[in-house]
Amino acid sequence: MEEAITAIVRYLVIKKLINDVVALVAIKEYLIDGESPSVIAFKYRTSKFKVRGHIQRVIDKAGNYRVATKVVEVVYPHIASIEPVMLRSGGRVLCMLCNTYLRASDAESHLRKKHKEFINNIIRNITNIVISRVRNP
Repeated sequence: MEEAITAIVRYLVIKKLINDVVALVAIKEYLIDGESPSVIAFKYRTSKFKVRGHIQRVIDKAGNYRVATKVVEVVYPHIASIEPVMLRSGGRVLCMLCNTYLRASDAESHLRKKHKEFINNIIRNITNIVISRVRNP
């Protein structure tokens, strides 16, 4: 269970840090609010296949739908309070941690490689809170 929580938190933290709002809102609206991928895709002008992909990654990390729903429900408020570190400027992205301009497609891998410890600290803090809440509801 703890591995599933950590994997989901890592995925959501990285999406928040790169400022991928659509992915985060899609996951929340599907798992917590019960919206369909088609409705979410229409609302945020994206592909329903992209929406399904984000949702499926979280469910796969959790092992099943119910665990994913519970973890996202507990984690989402903490994820929402994180400030993004990537600033989008046209087709490029500025990493505010190291003042490096990147292509938008390289933002995730840049964070994972160059700012691993920063990400791990955030994940550790959120995971500890979530595990204590899941064990003691």
